Amino acid sequence: MPNTFDWIEIRTRDAAKTARFYEHVFGWRVTKKLEADGTAVWLFDTGDEPRLENLRRGGIWARPSADRLGIVVYILVDDIEATLEKVAAMGGEVVRPKAPQGSSCLAFFADPSGNILGLWEE
Repeated sequence: MPNTFDWIEIRTRDAAKTARFYEHVFGWRVTKKLEADGTAVWLFDTGDEPRLENLRRGGIWARPSADRLGIVVYILVDDIEATLEKVAAMGGEVVRPKAPQGSSCLAFFADPSGNILGLWEE
């Protein structure tokens, strides 16, 4: 279903330490998975169904020092380029244009307040 929340990404410099934090504080199960390109993603399982019906999954990502940290929420869309045009028309900023991610694509934008969100196109 397009235009729904699809993924939450907790960005960090130390994924193992962050994973231990969330496991201890909230009792989440966090598992490390290697992607095809060799990068690691730490997937979390909260042990329950998400409160937002359409929020499907999430993980912890170690980011290089040049990247911003924080929480990034991804929105599933049918057409990233059309969505980015709307973002720009409404005063937002394209932070990263559409780029392939496996068989899907992603992009990042900032809303007029500077909040960074991701777009995901399957």
